[in-house]
This record gives sequence, structure tokens and C-alpha cells, in this order.
Amino acid sequence: MLFLQNILRVLGLTCLMVFTFQAVANDEGLPWDKRVVHGELANGFRYYLFDSRQEKDAPKGLTLANLVVLSGAIDEEENQLGVAHMVEHMVFHESDGLPHGVRKAFTDMGLKQGRDFNAMTNSENTRYMVNLKNTTAEQLNAVLGIYQQIAFHAKIKASSLDKERLIIQEEWRGKLSHRSRVNDEKKALLRVGSLYPERPVIGTQATIKNTPADQLRTFYQDWYAPNNMALVIYGPVDSAELEKQIKRTFGSEAKRRLPKRHPKDPLLDTDLKMGQLTDSGSKVNRVALLYRFKNEHANTDESRRDGLIDYMTRNLLTDQIRRQRDVLPDHVRVLSSTKGSVSPNVDILGFSVNVDEGYHALGLETLIQELERIKAHEFYQQDFDQVYQKVEKVAERNKDASKSRGTIWSVKMVEAVTSDKVLYDPKESNDRLLKLVKTISLKDVNARLRQWLASPDRILYTQAVGGKNIDIGTAESVKAIFDEMRSRPLGALEKEKTVVTKVLPETEKNGSVSLISRNTELGVSNWSLSNGDQLTVLDPSVLAERYQIDPLETDTKTFFTAVSAAGYNVKNGSTWAEQIAVQMADATGIYGWTDEEFQQWRKENSVFLSSKQKAQSLAYRGAIENDDLATLLGVYRANQVTPNIDKDVYDSIMASLKRSAGVDVVRPIEMFSRRLAQARFVQSQTALALSDLTPLSLEKLNQVRHQQVALPVQYFMVSRLPEKQVTNLAAAYLANIPRDTVSYDQSSHETAPVVQQAGQAIVDVSLNTEPKAEYRLYAYQAVPWSPIAAVQLTYLGERLEAQLKQRLRSEVQGVYSVRVGLELNKETNRAELSIQYSSSPERLDDLADMTQKTLTELPKMITEEWVDEIHKAFVDVEQNRLEKDFDGTLVHRLELSETLYGDARYLDEMDQLKSGLTVAKLKALVDTLTFSNRVTGFYRPID
Repeated sequence: MLFLQNILRVLGLTCLMVFTFQAVANDEGLPWDKRVVHGELANGFRYYLFDSRQEKDAPKGLTLANLVVLSGAIDEEENQLGVAHMVEHMVFHESDGLPHGVRKAFTDMGLKQGRDFNAMTNSENTRYMVNLKNTTAEQLNAVLGIYQQIAFHAKIKASSLDKERLIIQEEWRGKLSHRSRVNDEKKALLRVGSLYPERPVIGTQATIKNTPADQLRTFYQDWYAPNNMALVIYGPVDSAELEKQIKRTFGSEAKRRLPKRHPKDPLLDTDLKMGQLTDSGSKVNRVALLYRFKNEHANTDESRRDGLIDYMTRNLLTDQIRRQRDVLPDHVRVLSSTKGSVSPNVDILGFSVNVDEGYHALGLETLIQELERIKAHEFYQQDFDQVYQKVEKVAERNKDASKSRGTIWSVKMVEAVTSDKVLYDPKESNDRLLKLVKTISLKDVNARLRQWLASPDRILYTQAVGGKNIDIGTAESVKAIFDEMRSRPLGALEKEKTVVTKVLPETEKNGSVSLISRNTELGVSNWSLSNGDQLTVLDPSVLAERYQIDPLETDTKTFFTAVSAAGYNVKNGSTWAEQIAVQMADATGIYGWTDEEFQQWRKENSVFLSSKQKAQSLAYRGAIENDDLATLLGVYRANQVTPNIDKDVYDSIMASLKRSAGVDVVRPIEMFSRRLAQARFVQSQTALALSDLTPLSLEKLNQVRHQQVALPVQYFMVSRLPEKQVTNLAAAYLANIPRDTVSYDQSSHETAPVVQQAGQAIVDVSLNTEPKAEYRLYAYQAVPWSPIAAVQLTYLGERLEAQLKQRLRSEVQGVYSVRVGLELNKETNRAELSIQYSSSPERLDDLADMTQKTLTELPKMITEEWVDEIHKAFVDVEQNRLEKDFDGTLVHRLELSETLYGDARYLDEMDQLKSGLTVAKLKALVDTLTFSNRVTGFYRPID
């Protein structure tokens, strides 16, 4: 199911709301949702406006403004490769009304590129985006004026293009990777017969370097026409006034005749097309078979009904494919399917299997056999009935889907505009669906399945570890396999297993809890449990009153955390065993239950308990409705009381790990990363090897798991339930969990932090097969953890990233993007800095020198203007965080405070967080940051 994710727009349950199959048997199309004000000017310029004040929970003051140009790379001519994307870059330079550039006009408004304004180009369209946080009419009018310059008045000067080429080249270079090469290979296969593979959005290195400015101007004049654009705005706007402003701003540009568009759909034929993914970095053996077929949409009931049949067929097929995995032969596994679109009117249905090395032929035979089995026997009536009921339930639920969409309105409006569809009123559309589904039978769904699997346009491809050549046969031999399978008496389809409804085991005897301390001002109480564990309880309503946070309708959940010292980086033992034991325990769920039983129970009870293991800790976290807290505690208890690993889980995960460890492919970037890790952490081995797995028997991993759950646990619960109710539940489900501290005391599970070693080191390797170099820096500085210091370092990291972008991109056009991380690690009391970017090999050393120089100038970056800006930003962010997720925020801060301080002082000082954002305090911190402990990495092309 994973092999097409990066190429296809997979249909899912969430699509049911809009169900992108439009329309009606009586030929009456559904209109746009009436809450969206939309129209078209005389020159063809369209607009779609949503007043966010229609929703009570909409972000206050936020406006999302999108200018959409309905042309992209697919509209380029052969001599214009990459031009649509280059135009997107160039319209930020000089225009008739903005001689200093559009970018400067935005920044003069206080907007930041990337955060507040940006742009993107794909094959079909180009989009410009602006976010206004505290919208005023003046600001929005200014944005419209700038959009007008982008749309109609860009100059696209050759001198400016020559500078921008360098940045576009680095954007192109930054995309060079194993993943992009494989995706390009897949695109060429899946979209064969269309222009998509021949029109790479970013162009080629040659076209970026050499395409003249007049080609960009030609594309701009051809496609940046008012009748090829749309404005989509979500925000607190007076739609009537905004319509007038849109007409004044965009109405004077004359409508233009657009060039003839290239066809987007591939030409379908009756041939089986065969190919292979050949990238040497491949780590998987796979066979995939895909069917392509027409699937045109319209705003009619007939089309809507067709889409509903598609949806039901796809759901039934997914479930049946999942069941057929149980009958796969040895050496074949992971049978999966996916369905999506390769162009506006052509869909694709894909199937794949993973195989062991040398078994591609068996994989192909198995794949064809299972498809023919499904086609021969078709779907079961009882399965159809379940999907039918599912459609009805979801449609009923989705009638109210748009009551609180928030900013999703913007996303959905843009999606509708770019796909030339209608954003329906959910109630109207789902009422229509409920009528249409009554006309659909199992016969209709089985007919659709036969139609898909009879599609003559097919693609078969293989993928092998290391990109090895695989002889899968010819089109004639593949046809012979199909003929052979059709002549066989294939067994019946697997049926859905009957899953027994399970209940959690009853607790035999309650433990007890004893109060240790209480802080009534914070609503915090600390308790000792009779098994030696400890519990901290926080009633958030106390602090909500103090911080003047109004309660929300959603404040009905209890947040639960359980933390122990069962980290993976043990001083004595196997770090791999510690991690694998946790992974297998999570996959086991509740020992003695099947996976199907556990998953059904979790779904029915809406219980999800996640685990996160770090070097020195293991934490379980979950949130649940207050009334169901006993259920959440019960499943945690079962996990702890019976910590055994299921044998089937052990066999499955161990086989997967051994397959991965046995793959003898190390990509060049992985080798570079490993050498960096060795330099940072002095580890001789950073990747899992078969020799690490050999001693890890089920018995051994069960022993490790029992040792993990024997360690004492610190619990945190943030709940508005009465304290007595919480502690009673703790006594019933937590205090009676046995902790075998006699056999496994904490000293026998001693761990160490994973920390970068002191000193300086350089890793300089020439391994890359692409014309691309990378720079990486990892450095640290000892800084005692505090909430204020953590906030300070977060903003200093953002400041450093902005300055590096200014120096390396804007001033010398040496990079496309820079990633900077600067955070305070609470486990190590270190400020940890990371910097990463790619560049041309010839410029890497000069850019590295500029990076080091910029680091030394960090104190100069602390200006009054910047500090005022981040102070205001933090106040807004913090207020929004507390208003939208007060209880959830307190969970994290309570855990931090109790873990690091041994008390809840952080909660008492939350209103002091902003006090660290002053010039004096930031400079005082920066003066201590030398980052003299560092590892620098240079990744260059092969000499």
C-alpha cells in the first residue's frame, strides 16, 4: 500500500464528505456552499471568499489569501522546461508599481518569507500565499495591490533572473536524492503516454542555467491572464466590501485569449507496459501491477453515483486484499493495493507484493493468482452490507462536518478551484449521497471491480535491492500466467475472521494511595502508591482561574502519563534488545488476545496509549474522556501485569528486522550520516546488524521486558474529575501493579545519556554520486535547563536561521534553504545546535566559512526591533496555546517541572516565560554560547 503514496492521491474515508464525485440523476448540479461568496469579474477573474466570523472558534484576526494561477509545468512548451517555476520566483522581483520588488513590499509590511508569504508551483497550477495574523482592511488591501503586481505587472529582467538562477539551481540541487530518483522513475512509468514525465516542474540543470528571460516573459504573458486566475480568501472580512475592492484592483486588466492547452491525460492503449526501478539505493524487492482507466467527473447524480460505487468497491477491495495476505506462499508478503489519479480524468489501481531476493517470478505469479481469485469469486454480500452501513453512518456524520472547519475552509476552497470542482454544502451533498446509495447493490460493485480489472492499459514493474536487473519475462509470458490462473479452480476468498469481543481482566485486589504533599494554589497533589510508584495529580481548573482561561466544551478529558527509567541506552546489556522489547510489547497489545481482538477492542473503546522510549526513560501517554478513565488505566495495567511478548509478534518483527539488517545496501548519504554519528558519539556501530539479532530469542526479550516493567513508575494525571475519583481509580488499577524490585532493582538497569563528546572534529567525505554537496554542523554548549532558557534558545535558533538565509541565500545566492535547530535538551542540560544545507560543490567551503563567521556575530543579531517582535509573537502564541489547549499544555509542563525540579514550580511561573525575552537577558545568554564543542561534516561528490 506504500509503493504509490508519493505519486497518487489515494482515496480515503475522509473524502466522503466532499466525495469528489459530483452530481445528479435529474441533472440538477449541486451549488457552491452558500457560506462561500464567489463571483467572476467581466474579465474572467474569479474570487471565492469565506468570512471566518461565521464560525465562533475561528482564529481571531487570521486571513489566508491565495492567488491561484491555473497554469503550471504541464503548460510549458518543449523549450520552456521549468519556466512556470522560474516565473514564480521572478514575480517577487521588480514590477511596474513596485520598482524595489514584491518581496520588499511584503517585508515592509512586516511579513516574513516562508512564514507569512510564500509560493509554489506544480504541474497544473501556481499558487501565491499570504497569511495575515491581525488583519486590518488596510493590510488586506495592500496584499491585493501586491497580488495585482504579481499577476499583471512583473518585469522579469534578465539581470535579476541571472541572480535568481543561482537560487533555483540550489533548489534543484537540494531535491537530488534516492527518493526523488525513485519517484521520478515511478512517475515516468505511471504517467507514460502523457506530458507529465517530460515536464519536470523545476526543469533541468541546463534549462535553469540557460533559458533566456524572454521565454519567461512569454509564458507570463500567455498564462498570467485574469481569466486564468482565482483569488481565494479566508478571514474576518466584509465580503460585500471586499468584492468591491477586488473589482477595483483586478477588474481593469483586459481578458486575454489563452494558448491551446496541452492534453493532461495520458493516451491509454491495450498494451502491457513493463519497466523496472533501477536506482542502486533500493532496499526492497517488489513486484507491482497497475491498471489505468478513464474516470471523468461531472456535477450530476450519475457521476456522483459512479463515485459512490468507486468508493464502496475500493473499500471492499482493500479489506479483501488484506485478508488474502493470510494465504500468501513463503517468500511473498505485504500484498497491498492503492487507487488514485494520474491526471484529471485517468485513475490508476495498483497492486504490489514484496518478495525475498530471487523470488520476483513467484511474486508476480502470486499477485496475478490473487487478482484472478478476487475477480472470479467477487465480493461477499455480508461485506457489502457492512460497507453500505459505513457509507450511511459517515454521510450522516458528515452533514455537520463544516460547522467548525476553521482554516480547512481555505484548503478546501483552493482544492475545489484548482480541480475545477464545486465545494458543496455538506448537508445537501450527503443527503444526496444517502438517496443514491439506496440504488447501489452488490451487483453494481462487483461489476465495477470487473471493469477495473479488465482495463487493458496496464503497467508492470519490478524493484530489486541495489537496483539489480530482474528478468520478469515478457508481455506474452505474463499473459500466459493470467490464462493459466483463469483456467485453475481457484479457492474461495478469505472471509473476515470472527473476532471475539474481549473485556479487560478484572483487578483482583485494590492497592492503596497515600497523600505526600499538596499545593492548593496550583491544584497539585502528590501521592505514594502501595507498590512504590508515585502519582502527581493536577486539577487544571485551579490554574485556569488564575490565568483567566475560560473553560471549553472540549475540556472533558483526562491526560495520563507513566514514566519509568526503562531507557534503551543501558550500560550493561543490549541497547537493541531494550528497544525491540518495547516495540514487540506494543505490537502484542494485551497478551493472550489476538491482534484482531485487541484492535477491535481499541476501536470500540477509543483507547490509544502511545509509548516513547528515550536513552534514559520510557513513557506511556494517553488521553481519554473522563468517564472512560478506568478503561485507559485498565489497558495500561494489563500491559504491565502481563508483559509477555506474543510469539507470532516476535516471529513477524524479528523476520522483518533480519531482512532489513541483511540488506547489503548502504546509500552514500547514510554512510556520511554514520560517520558523523561515530564522530559525535564515539560509536563503532550505528546500524543494526544480523549479529545483534542472533542472541535475541523470545525468552531473552521476555526477560528484558519483565525487567523494564519491574522499575518504579512516576504517574501524571491532569483531570477535572474530583480528586477522590482519580485516586480511587489509581488504587484500583495502578497501585496493585507488581514491581519486582527485589529481582530487578533500578541499579541493574543503569542507563547513560546519549551525548555528543567534547572537542572538535571534522568529517570530510567524497561519496555523493550527484553534483551536490552538503554541510552539517552539530555543536553544543552547557546550559542549565529552565523554561525561560528553553524559550530564549528557540527564538535565538529562529534568528540564526533567518540570518543565515539572508547571508547565504539572499546576499550570495549560495543555497536554497537552511535548516537550523537550537534547543535546550532537558536530559543533558545542553544547548544543542544543528545547521544543515546543500550547495554546489565549488562553493561549499566558502559558504562554510560564512556560516562560522555568522555564528560569531550572534550577539549583534540581538536588536531592540527583533526583541520587540519576538516578545509580541510569544505573548500571542502563548495566549493562543493556553486558550486552545490549556489542559494539554499543562500535562507537558507538569511533567517537565516535576522531573527536573521535583515540584510544580513551572506551573507557578508560566506568566514569567516572556521575561527572558529582553535585549539584556538574551545578550547575557548569547555571551555564554561559544559552541566550541562541535562536529562539522562536509559531504562532497565523488572525485
